[in-house]
Amino acid sequence: MNDSSEQLIAEARGAAWLPVGSTAQVWAGDDCSGFVPAVIVRLLLTRRSPEGEQFFTIAAPKGDDLPTLFLGHSDQRRSGEDGVQELAAQIVGDAQAPVQCVGFVRNVVPTADETYPHPVPHANVPVFRVTNSATPVVEGTWYTVEAARDALHQRHWWPIVEHALDK
Repeated sequence: MNDSSEQLIAEARGAAWLPVGSTAQVWAGDDCSGFVPAVIVRLLLTRRSPEGEQFFTIAAPKGDDLPTLFLGHSDQRRSGEDGVQELAAQIVGDAQAPVQCVGFVRNVVPTADETYPHPVPHANVPVFRVTNSATPVVEGTWYTVEAARDALHQRHWWPIVEHALDK
């Protein structure tokens, strides 16, 4: 069951990265709690600038991405809470940085195939927003939603960032 603040904001039926017959759902809210089990965590770091509110990305193999931590496989998987603390330590130098879950991508997979290593029927990728004025301790790029839209709108987390920064 999802927290009352959580709402389904996008859906991709037949998502290419999931087994046949699966769906990727994008949920957003002010303080989401329906993201268990989590398989990956992402961090949304924001700041105010003269151009407007900006969010932070880091370079990744497929281009700029939100800071991301894979939680592991099966019995070796860390919890989402432990993962976001580790990610916050890596990105802002503070494992205790205050965060709120502002959304998650939920893989809805009725039947896994040999290429899908995550729990079924649900596996979640929550996005945690740092709620204080922490600054990154790693290299990266700051974007406004408008400046990033063309380059990043295909990312699974994009609707969550738009929703979070549109408040």
